[in-house]
Amino acid sequence: MNKIEALKAQRDGLDVIDDLDQFARQGYESIPEDDFERLKWYGVFRRKTTPGYFMIRLRLPNGIVTAAQMRELANLVIVYGRGSADLTTRQNIQLRWLTIDQIPVVFERLRMVGLTSQQSGMDNVRNYVGCPIAGLDPDEMLDASPLTFALQEALLNKRDYSNLPRKFNIAITGCREDCGHAQANDLGFLPATEARGEVGFNIWVGGALGGKEPRLGEPLDAFVHPYEVVEVARRILEVYRDEGPRDSRLEARLKALLKQRGVVWFREQVEERLGRPLPPAGRDETRGHGGDHIGIRPQRHPGRMYAGLLVPVGRIRGEQMRELARLADTYGAGEIRLTTDQNVIIPHVASEAVPALLQEPLLAELTPNPSPVMRGLVSCTGNDYCHFSLIDTKGRALELAAALEQRLGEQPVGRRMRIHISGCPHACGQHQIADIGLQAARVRRDGAIHDAADVYLGGRLGPDGRLATKQHDNVTFDELPNLLLPLIQPAALVGAR
Repeated sequence: MNKIEALKAQRDGLDVIDDLDQFARQGYESIPEDDFERLKWYGVFRRKTTPGYFMIRLRLPNGIVTAAQMRELANLVIVYGRGSADLTTRQNIQLRWLTIDQIPVVFERLRMVGLTSQQSGMDNVRNYVGCPIAGLDPDEMLDASPLTFALQEALLNKRDYSNLPRKFNIAITGCREDCGHAQANDLGFLPATEARGEVGFNIWVGGALGGKEPRLGEPLDAFVHPYEVVEVARRILEVYRDEGPRDSRLEARLKALLKQRGVVWFREQVEERLGRPLPPAGRDETRGHGGDHIGIRPQRHPGRMYAGLLVPVGRIRGEQMRELARLADTYGAGEIRLTTDQNVIIPHVASEAVPALLQEPLLAELTPNPSPVMRGLVSCTGNDYCHFSLIDTKGRALELAAALEQRLGEQPVGRRMRIHISGCPHACGQHQIADIGLQAARVRRDGAIHDAADVYLGGRLGPDGRLATKQHDNVTFDELPNLLLPLIQPAALVGAR
């Protein structure tokens, strides 16, 4: 057994909660090494770059939070988190700078507002991702957001699903633009219409962007109705749990099992556990890589708009979170949505209230009208908090965007360009599905070490989805603006999708 399988065989990760109060009383040094890993079953991550401190990753199905929840998260960030938090590409929030004695208090405060961080790390099903404007989109096939909550209810705190071979990502969306990036998840549900005209989902399996062999999901050639989603997801998880490879952590994702046994075999195993055949895939109702939902946009509800606000590279201050909660209460219906592009949405704004909302000071910081470069900018956490990252990705991303904007001047870009930056091969910045993807590197030039990146081009999701391909190695960040500028100028966009 590898180290993680050995500690799981000794004790289920969910059992570590019994020791949390003891750890809080006795301090950081009292925590056994194996239990640092088990704490991840509750979304508590030791960060080697900040010794003695932890990060907590929440569970926020479909990225939907209430204003009251956001207000309490803001309070936690201000009191314990040194004033800032990170929004992730899985519609999530990460809190930082927590000490072990504070974590039981934080857990209780989260519980009081209906939030949890349980099973947001290690070998569990992670946050359930969906379209951030589910239920709001005038053009969606169906509102899939209730299914993300149904999946959480069915799978969370269930020991049948607390010991998977590796982490497992699920996305489900009823919109036409795959805003949940289903093809980049282990299990994805995308909208489809079956022969009789009923709307449901086609299933995609085996997507994963990290590691040496990133891949997009492949069709399972199966259609499910909305009421079947939870049952089918459970059977898929059971096949992966029981048949998935566990020898090597690097080769334990669902994509590895599909590579070994094939998608036809996998479908047969799922059908056997269901006790019935799955109907073939329906007509695909998607049409491309999801929109970013930035700006003031109409909802499906007459007289209502939503405000999509840019959070630069996903780093948000506690005061901004508190103000978001106020704006959601004042102008909306007390709800906030998080996006896979690390931004935020205030829905249910009355059309006549939009001018007043636009005058609020927060919208000068979290703008609904960013530049085309900033609009498509996504970054992983970076080396200030993650020891895997080679560079300060967020800082470098902002510097790169500023340099590109300065060179562009008033020249129009024509469309948003997705520029995604990952600090390491784990690909938390999702650089392989971007128009321009950057994976961090460090290079020696003239006797000095410089921040650099390998440059990937042409990634996208949708019916013609493909991973970006590496075009340049070890380009320093000083050199990147001149290299990338021709790619985002209007002349380079002729015929672009």
